[in-house]
Amino acid sequence: MNILLSQLSGSKINPRKVKAGREAHQRLVASIKSHGLIEPLVVQKTGEESYTVIAGHRRLAALREVHRGEDAKVPCVVRSVDEPDEVLSLSLAENFVREAMHPLDEAVCFATLAREQGQEAGEIARSFGVSETYVRQRMKLAGLCQPVKRALRENRVTLAVAEAFCAVPVERQAELWAELSGQPRDAKQVRAMIEHDWIDATHALFDMSTLEPSAVSQDLFGGSVLVERSAFMRQQAEALESLRGELLEEGWAEVVIAERSQVQDRLYRMDAAPCEYDKAVRKQLEQWRKRREELETTQAESEEDEVRLTDELAALDEQERAYMASHPGTYAEETKARGTVFLMLGTDGRVERRYAVPRESRKAGASGNGSNAGQTAERGREPAPTTSDDLSPRQLAHAYWHEVLAVREAVSLDKLARKRLLVLALHPKVRTDGLAIRTEVNITGRRASEEGTFTSGLLDAQIERLDSVDPFAATPSVDEDTAYAMLMDLTERQLDTLICVLIVDRLTFHGQRDTPLVRLLCEELKVQVRESWTPDAEWLSGYTKLQLADLLGTLKGHDHRSAAIQRKKSELVAELAGLFERAAKEPKSLGDAGLAERARAWMPKAMREEGSGGCSRLGGIVTEGVADGEG
Repeated sequence: MNILLSQLSGSKINPRKVKAGREAHQRLVASIKSHGLIEPLVVQKTGEESYTVIAGHRRLAALREVHRGEDAKVPCVVRSVDEPDEVLSLSLAENFVREAMHPLDEAVCFATLAREQGQEAGEIARSFGVSETYVRQRMKLAGLCQPVKRALRENRVTLAVAEAFCAVPVERQAELWAELSGQPRDAKQVRAMIEHDWIDATHALFDMSTLEPSAVSQDLFGGSVLVERSAFMRQQAEALESLRGELLEEGWAEVVIAERSQVQDRLYRMDAAPCEYDKAVRKQLEQWRKRREELETTQAESEEDEVRLTDELAALDEQERAYMASHPGTYAEETKARGTVFLMLGTDGRVERRYAVPRESRKAGASGNGSNAGQTAERGREPAPTTSDDLSPRQLAHAYWHEVLAVREAVSLDKLARKRLLVLALHPKVRTDGLAIRTEVNITGRRASEEGTFTSGLLDAQIERLDSVDPFAATPSVDEDTAYAMLMDLTERQLDTLICVLIVDRLTFHGQRDTPLVRLLCEELKVQVRESWTPDAEWLSGYTKLQLADLLGTLKGHDHRSAAIQRKKSELVAELAGLFERAAKEPKSLGDAGLAERARAWMPKAMREEGSGGCSRLGGIVTEGVADGEG
C-alpha cells in the first residue's frame, strides 16, 4: 500500500548505528529520482494514521529529500509485529543479508548503459548518485584483459591490483600479467613495473596533443595521464632543446642538457647563480630562514618531538619550493654572461633546472688564451664581466682553422717557402709538428672539410686545385707501385704543380697545443686573417648576449651597448653578422666610413699580437676538444 510521508516515522530500534556517509546517501537519492523506489519500506502501524518504519530508514531519509516540500505517498509493506525483539530481528535480517555489488558487475552495467543506450558518463553518474570519475573508473575496469578480470572475479587479486593494471592499454596488461606469471604480489609491484615503461605526463614540457593516441593512457584510479616512455623521452628531449634555445636567447653563456650523474661533479665545483628578488619575496625568504634555524636548533625532548620537528622542516622545505616555483626571481645580465644553466632529465621524465656560475678562487688567475676570459677575482669581489675579447674554445678553433688556411694560401704563392717546407717534410733529422705527411694526421684539412657549418673560400679553392691536378682523385687509396706508374704519365710541370699543392695541403697543426711553425710562417708571409675571414653568425653565436652587446658598443658606440642588452641574442647575432658582411663586401652601404673600417679591422685580443704588424697570433689557445671536431 501507499502511505503519506507525513505518516511515517523512524523506529528507535535500528541495528545500523553507524550512519551511512553523505556520498552513499546522495547515491540513493539519485537512484530514487531516476528509477523510483524499487524496494518498499517495511512499516508497523502504531496509530490511526501513523506508521513506524521497521526496515528502510535510509530509504525514508532519501525519500524525504526527493519529495522535499510535498507530502507524497510512498510504497510500503505493513507488518504486524508485537515484540521489540521481533522488530530488531526483522530489521537486522534486511541489513545483514544485503551485499554490495561487485565492482566488475558495476563496470559491466555502466558500460552497457553507455554502449547500448548511448548514455554519457555524466548522465549515468546523475542516475546513480555517484561522481562522473567513479563511473569512468568502473567502466575502465570493464576494459581489463581477460586474465586479470577473471582473477578479480575469483578474488585471486585485490581491487587495488586490478585498478593498477587499468593504467595501461589492454595489450600491455596481458604482457604484464604474463611477466608476473599471473601472481602479482600487490598493487605497488604492478605500478613499479608500469613505471618502467610509462611516465606520468605531469612532468611533460611538451604539448600532449603532439603524441600518437596509442602512446597515451589515462590512469583514472591514479588520477594521472601516462605516456609510453620512449615517446615521452623523445618529445621531452625536443622540448629541452627548444628551452635551451630560449635560455641562450636570454643571455646565458651555456646551457647543458644531461643526466644529473653526468654533471654532478661539475655542479659541485660551481656556485649557485645569485638571484635577485623583490622586497616581498626577500622578506618571506628571511622569515623561512629564521624559522628553519629555530627548528634546527630546537632540542627534541622525546621521539615524538623529533618526528614533529622533522615533519615541520620537511613541510617548510616543500612550502618554500612551491613558493619559489611561482616567484623565480631574475638574474643580472652579468650573471647570465658567465653562468651555466643545467637542465637535468631524470629517469622519471622530471627536469631539474639549476643555475650556476664559476666558483671564485682566492687568488686571481688568467686563462691560457691571453685574454681575461676565465680570470677570477679575489674572494668577495665581483669578477670582471666578459667582453668580445673573450673567446670560447669553439670560436678559437674556428679562427685557427682560418689562420692555417690563410697561411697555406700564402705558402702556395711563395716558392722558397714551399721548398723549405719540402725539406722539413723529407729530412730524417727534422722533427715536424706543423707538417703531416699522411692525410689522416692532417686534422685541419679533414675537420674543416667535414664541419658542416665551416665555410671558407680558401678551403674551397685549395680542394678545387688539388682535384684538378691529382691523378688519384678518383680512388680512395692506391698502392705505391701503381701510383708511381700513374705519375710517370705526368709532365714535369704537372709534377711541380702537384708537389706545390700537396706540400701546402700538408701544413697542419696539433689540436691541443701551439704550432710554432704556423706562427712563424704567418709572421714571415705577413698573413692577415681578416682579409680572408669574416665573423659569421655561426661564429658570433659562440658569444653570450652581454659579449655581443659589448661588441656592438665597440663598433657603433657605447650608447648602443645598453640598448642591445635588452634585445634577444639572435637579433644581435644577425645584426653583427650583417654588419661584418656589408663592411667586407659593400662598405659604402653602411653610410659610415668609420664604422666600416672598424668592422673590417676588428679582431678580439686573443687573435692579434701587439707589435707584429697586425699579424694574427693564436699560439697556445687551441684547447682540448678541437681534435674531436668541435668548433
